[in-house]
Order: sequence, then C-alpha cells, then structure tokens
Amino acid sequence: MSKTKKVNTLISLKDEVKEKLREDIIMSKLKPGDRIVETEVAKRLGISQVPVREALRGLEEEGLIKTIKYRGAFVSEIDPVEIYHMFSLRAKIETDAIELILPQLTRRHFGELYDIVDKMKYAEKDYAVQSQLDMEFHRTIIEWSNVEVYLRIWGMLTNHIRRYITLLNPKVQILPEEVHQYHQALVETLEEKDVEKAKVVFKEHIMKMVEK
Repeated sequence: MSKTKKVNTLISLKDEVKEKLREDIIMSKLKPGDRIVETEVAKRLGISQVPVREALRGLEEEGLIKTIKYRGAFVSEIDPVEIYHMFSLRAKIETDAIELILPQLTRRHFGELYDIVDKMKYAEKDYAVQSQLDMEFHRTIIEWSNVEVYLRIWGMLTNHIRRYITLLNPKVQILPEEVHQYHQALVETLEEKDVEKAKVVFKEHIMKMVEK
C-alpha cells in the first residue's frame, strides 16, 4: 500500500470510529463518566489503536470526552448552565437564519419541510429515528441561509443538545408521535411569512427543553 493510500485509510477509519463513538455518546450508550479504553475499542472494531486515538482527540475537541492524564478518556459530564447557553446560541443561529431566508422561501421550500414532517409521521416510532429527522428538518433551514459558519456551529451545538435530550427524555416523556405535530406547526408558521412571529415561535420551540 502506498503512503498516500495508507494515510487516506487511517483518516477514513478515524472518521468512522469518531462517528460511531459520537453516536454512542449522544444516544447514551456511553454515559457521562464512562471510561473509553482505546485498546478495547480497537479490539472490538478489529482495527489498530491509531485511528481510535485520533478519533478520541477529535471527540475531545468537540467537548464530548475529556482526557485525564494517567487515567484515560472519559465521556464528559453535562453542565446544565453550559447546555442552557448552547440552546440559546442554537436558537439565535436558527432565528437569524430565518430572518435571512423567510422572504425568499417558496412553495418548493415548504414542500421540502413538509416531506420531512411526513417522514416523522410515518417513520418508526423510535426516539433515535425521530431525533435524526428533527436534525434534518432544522439543518435544512440552516443550509438555506448559505452561511457556512451557522451550519458549522449549529452542528457542534446539536451534538450536545441531542445528547442532553436523550438523557432527559425519560423524565419529560417526549412522545415520538408528537414530534411531527410540533414540526408541522413550525412549517405552518413559516408559511405565514411573518418574520418576527416565526422567530418567536422557533425560539420557544428550541428553548422549551431547558425552560421546563
């Protein structure tokens, strides 16, 4: 194998491992405080420790794990104050995006959002599935803004927010069948083309999880 191919393979493996561990953390298969042992992950996935080590570094940069000297890597704890500010920042990004795009939205755009809402309605009534569709709905709106920094920051925030909601879900009892109803109402609000009303409704939708 050439040096270039070897490097590309390691990068690909690193990204695959990072995505797998990220989803395990977000979906609470790995809980706050759990230790992630590099050798065990490598053995389980049948790969060397190098891509695992690189994946862990990436997850530490994202704030999902914390490395403690001489002890190893651990899933980071959730700080309620920090989470509140993450929700606030996400709400700011989404409402700013709405202010930019709403006057230009057409039936085609609303149709795309309704298609996602229909997926929510008819998809498997499972939190993980509904969570992915929720991400698709809100990411679509951010993408329409064509502001790259919005999408980049929103993506980082959403990983932490999904993790928080997953841990909180048994307490607040978010019913999968209700998800499509919430999002259908959001599309209907956007269709009114009232920017200020849409910003208020979206902010309330996003912040309700931390203002209960």
